[in-house]
Amino acid sequence: MVLLRLLVFLFAPVVSDLCSLPCFINVSESQGPGTILQFLSFNCSSYMPIPTLELLNVQPPTTFFNPPSLARWQGTYVGKLTLSSSARLDALMVNHYKLQLKFTCGNHVTEGSLSVDVQRDLSHIQCAGQFASPAGEMIQVPETVTPGARLYTLLLPGLELHGAQVSPEHGTVGDRMGAGGWRE
Repeated sequence: MVLLRLLVFLFAPVVSDLCSLPCFINVSESQGPGTILQFLSFNCSSYMPIPTLELLNVQPPTTFFNPPSLARWQGTYVGKLTLSSSARLDALMVNHYKLQLKFTCGNHVTEGSLSVDVQRDLSHIQCAGQFASPAGEMIQVPETVTPGARLYTLLLPGLELHGAQVSPEHGTVGDRMGAGGWRE
């Protein structure tokens, strides 16, 4: 009887609770595709079927997170969660994601959630490119523009509205603004 209990103990799956991992992680919005967000460690003594780690759901829905990988390392299963190639984090757009994960070890299934908080990075301002009209052509400023006239309004995330104006000491404004400043 003792031998039977020992065999049951040895071959029963042992699983770490998903919420024993950090249930909350912070990531900077400047992190890009391929960034490792979290390593997850699981104990599982079952080899058949092979243990799995799945990303069941992301709220709000996005493709910014890769399906987690799972590998055996020194007797422990290690999961890795990374940002996908489509990841473009923006804390002003979405600053919190909730990921639902499922770890399967033998017949034992454990589910848990991981909260990902996206933190602002004021040193990482993303530009959309050169200034252009809605049709895509470069902005042309006529020579008859009077000094002090508003040429365009620039919207920066989290900052107030800023306008560019013709400065009398610069005379005329060239056909490229923004990338290299004023050009005569």
